[in-house]
Amino acid sequence: MAGSSVRKDSRSAGVRGLLLPVLVGLLCVLSLIVGLNRISSVCLVEAEGPGDPVVSETVEVRLKNRTVTCNVVRVALADPRVRVGVGLGQDRVGLTEDLLSLARRKGAVAAINGTFFNAYEKGRFKDPVGTIFSDGEIVHKGNTGTVFAITWDKRTTMEPLRLKIVGGIDGSEVWPNNWYAYFINRTPTSSNSVIVYNRWRGETTGVSDGISVVVDDFKVVRIGSGEQEIPESGFVANFRGSEEPLAQRFYVGAGAYLRFDIEYSDSPVEFWLDVADGIGAGPRLVKDGNIVFSVDAAKAEGFTEAKILTQSNPRSALGITESGDLLLVTVPGANMAELAEIMKPLGAVDAMNLDGGASSGLVYKNSYITRPGRDISNALLVYIDE
Repeated sequence: MAGSSVRKDSRSAGVRGLLLPVLVGLLCVLSLIVGLNRISSVCLVEAEGPGDPVVSETVEVRLKNRTVTCNVVRVALADPRVRVGVGLGQDRVGLTEDLLSLARRKGAVAAINGTFFNAYEKGRFKDPVGTIFSDGEIVHKGNTGTVFAITWDKRTTMEPLRLKIVGGIDGSEVWPNNWYAYFINRTPTSSNSVIVYNRWRGETTGVSDGISVVVDDFKVVRIGSGEQEIPESGFVANFRGSEEPLAQRFYVGAGAYLRFDIEYSDSPVEFWLDVADGIGAGPRLVKDGNIVFSVDAAKAEGFTEAKILTQSNPRSALGITESGDLLLVTVPGANMAELAEIMKPLGAVDAMNLDGGASSGLVYKNSYITRPGRDISNALLVYIDE
């Protein structure tokens, strides 16, 4: 539900119609049938008491031909102590880190891996694929999938978001003072590109060719070639190949800025201006209580690989319940259609897929529930502020 507020009610954050008392230790509730799927058991673990807003569960969901064991961390977003944010490997876009190490370093009570990334890239950077918001800033721009976003006051959405990067010189975007960029904080993959780098990338751009325009505090301070230092309060725009003439519009001392324009989304601009953190992945699984995944729908989001569309792999997913709770979910193996069928009986009225395979990982209270097979690029982190 695009831009909807977190709703508070007295129902359990679990499967609708099932009230789960919060116990110390382990609770198993057997044989709840929901629609065509069956919850064969729900096991709460490490629930510390009625005041614990983040709990871990093991849930068995019976599909038509088999039973799938799901690991679920249920987050009561309505609790004022709860905060959700995005963590980056080594606090940089494109670097990686062990998921448990990232959660511990950030002081998070729970964590799940986030968007896809170029895990097999041999260079220094293993760039993410989806759009990433962190601490109120867009730190990476993707062009595919669905974005989970949460505002400072914890309103949430799952929806497509398509952005473009545009800029101006000396306060004008009228030719020849207009300019644009393809991406932010990404390694060039084409000989012709315009890519912007800011402090989320690190101390330097990591790009040695093309022409770079260095902007600090909205002023052009340097124009040159080779790898450039990134100002803490500015950015570097790197122009390569056929886009190099665009750099000639700048001069040292000129005013310069960039902004992100929304090309498409369901929510109004005002919502996105208030977003604190967000991760883009997908495809979309459940919307407004209905399963919406199909191969055609996923292809329309930009997904083409069989390992996402049809193959069975370890999976990670996010869900939002009718009461506004956030679900962090991992399953050891499912295809995307099965994952959609799993998320609905878990109580999700909105759900989306995250990066899976060897990236699939889930942390709860300083321990792995699901251990990923590699370091990860980014994660969704859950905090409890006492």
